Amino acid sequence: MVKKELNIAVLGFGTVGAGVVKMLLRNAELIAGRCGKKLSLKYIVDLDLKRDRGIKVPDGVLTADALQAVNDPEVNVVVEVIGGVEPAKKFIETALRNKKYVVTSNKEIIAKYGLELRELAVRNKVNILFEASAGGGIPIINALAGALAGNNIRRIYGIVNGTTNYILTRMHEAGAGFAEALKEAQALGYAEADPTNDVDGCDVAYKLSILAGLAFDSHFNYEDIYREGIRRVSAVDIALAREFGYVLKLLAVGVAHGGDQVELRVHPVMVPQSHPLAAVNDAFNAVFVEGDCVGETMFYGRGAGELPTASAVVGDLIDIALHYGLDGVNPALHFQPARKKLVPVGETYSKYFIRLKVRDETGVLAAVSRVCSDHQVGIKTVQQKDASGIETELVIITHAVKEAALQAAVGQISALGQVVEVSSVIRAGL
Repeated sequence: MVKKELNIAVLGFGTVGAGVVKMLLRNAELIAGRCGKKLSLKYIVDLDLKRDRGIKVPDGVLTADALQAVNDPEVNVVVEVIGGVEPAKKFIETALRNKKYVVTSNKEIIAKYGLELRELAVRNKVNILFEASAGGGIPIINALAGALAGNNIRRIYGIVNGTTNYILTRMHEAGAGFAEALKEAQALGYAEADPTNDVDGCDVAYKLSILAGLAFDSHFNYEDIYREGIRRVSAVDIALAREFGYVLKLLAVGVAHGGDQVELRVHPVMVPQSHPLAAVNDAFNAVFVEGDCVGETMFYGRGAGELPTASAVVGDLIDIALHYGLDGVNPALHFQPARKKLVPVGETYSKYFIRLKVRDETGVLAAVSRVCSDHQVGIKTVQQKDASGIETELVIITHAVKEAALQAAVGQISALGQVVEVSSVIRAGL
């Protein structure tokens, strides 16, 4: 007999959990009409049951006992929006073992444990869905696993962290320094008191490992992804980027190479102003995907927040409702046992923006150019800035060059007697 009602347990009643509850209550009739099943709130689990979330919830659904919810045989689907690894992982595993479907927004758990959770879901003939884990309200997981699944994905570029994108936008628009823009982001609630996960690129690495697993049909350990954050980006770099026709963004970069090799990197990039990613500002996210058949596509929207993230979670709930009881495993779980190899970052190619503080004397440019020539680093553009008679700045943009060669040249340039410091080395162009 086909079930006409699914009982839902929502674990976590914070920002995202409150959004999920709001949507399930506000749009209950719409959702039932579209999926053919009533989605009923059986439990809302949180340690803080007294805080007012501005939602009138049904009587008897609030509880602090998560295990009661995941062990209740009447619960069909568990929604995990607690965040962090533990105890969220334990609750997800218990739910799967109890043959309950799971929806999670937890990118850290999917990045770290997606492979074993897939195997657990397979053994118990249930699904675990995670649309909200890599782009908030942007439907990128379903796009890669479904609509674009017939394509060989060639490239994927993502602005997938709203905190860093907001900081870089403020630096670009207001001329603010990193510390000032970060403080503003914290005041507005975009950044945590400890912003390490965001500004050092950890959050983006989690999301890239998930997106790359779908795009390139392999499992990638997030710890193996090359990562740089934005702490060293200065207002001067931002201003010069604008002058040269670029906008600086923190990107997740995935590029398919021949055979079984894939290039995965997280770092700041000077994006050409003509590229659609350059116009993605504030806390918005976007994922640019190029497939061999579809060509270039871009998915844009809010990457975080109560209702945008809840929209993705509820979308997964509707997906489960439409397929409930079919014993199928979520096609988005493309964490294949066979692993493609990551291209070492030293073997990757990019154009580079290099900013040098040098002595204001003759022969400096010639010395720098000679080092670049020795390492086969082609110079596309060079400009001198703010000569004082004592020191000046040289700004160089290179042609595409292998990372290892560029770093060797930079090391030798920094050792030149005429060079005071290498102020910045940032990849430029896509």
